[in-house]
Amino acid sequence: MKKRYLTVGIILLFIGTCIIPSTTSELNPKNNIITVDDEPGDADFTSIKEAVNYSSPGDTIEVYSGIYREDGIRILKENVNLLGIDHELGEGGDTGKPFIKPDGSATVIIVEESYVIVSNFRIEKLSSSTCIRLGSDEASRNQNNNTISDCNICNPHGNGIVFNGIGRDINIINNTINDCNPHGISADSLDFTIKDNTITSCTHVGIDIQLCHGKNISHNTIRFCGTGIRMYYGSNNVICGNNIGSCNTGILNRLGNDNTISGNNIELCPFGFSNECGTRNSIINNNFKECWYFLPWFEVSFIDFLKKDKWIGNYWDNWKGVGPKRIFGIMVIGIPLGEFGIPIPIPRFEYDWYPAKEPYDI
Repeated sequence: MKKRYLTVGIILLFIGTCIIPSTTSELNPKNNIITVDDEPGDADFTSIKEAVNYSSPGDTIEVYSGIYREDGIRILKENVNLLGIDHELGEGGDTGKPFIKPDGSATVIIVEESYVIVSNFRIEKLSSSTCIRLGSDEASRNQNNNTISDCNICNPHGNGIVFNGIGRDINIINNTINDCNPHGISADSLDFTIKDNTITSCTHVGIDIQLCHGKNISHNTIRFCGTGIRMYYGSNNVICGNNIGSCNTGILNRLGNDNTISGNNIELCPFGFSNECGTRNSIINNNFKECWYFLPWFEVSFIDFLKKDKWIGNYWDNWKGVGPKRIFGIMVIGIPLGEFGIPIPIPRFEYDWYPAKEPYDI
């Protein structure tokens, strides 16, 4: 009898070792790479959300080519990399960046922790909300070191990338964003860089920064948006090397002071640079080409001739080639009357004393 029990025990032990795990492949807890593929049996998970929920700090989640109908993907652990891989993992014929195409109305990817990278995805949102958001509903300035790169984003009913009220070293780099409403990128953090993005056909603003100081927006290409770049209540920001075309307004500064707009190419925009109630901004070495109306147009809320903007060395395709370039604008004077007063517009001129004779190579 003892030999019979021993034989049965060995058989049961052998069967136990052959049980198929619940996921499509057994995860090694010592391996920090988690794989996702939309075809069962090829990867650790078929769902990006499930892989993110399973992950631990320090993990890399590799998502392979395919279509993923998911939203509400929340990254709640720090130091997680969510990377799209543009080829098939196993069986199947999928190619290109993994395509996240949700049917729901939730934000597609929400990053709520620091040291997170999201890279190389195609995201198309067909209902309201946002494609990628950094920061939770109660955003923390302690959320730092996030990067969104190399993503293709389309959202006709909402924003592309949004981050508001978070911390430092936020990088939005080399993304392609199109057909968003209202904004391609909407930004507010202590420190960020937005560069090398291509943004087209966004209803209101390509890149919108609010209440920001000392930020860098550089070498982006923006086309067919209501406004290319808008600064709202910001100071000491640097807007340089951007290529902006076929927007109603190239760059709009609203209530911002001491910003530098340098080395940008602005063309086919009725208003090249619009300055609404901002002062002491420097507009240097830009190209203004085929901008049809007053170029640029600005507005100030009171008379203060000591706080004018500085126009230096810009190229104007409608400059006659002799003397300074006169820049027509509007000054608004408030006459006290009742609760709000009466605004009275008065013509005002500023001058680029040393306009460039040839356009810059930007």
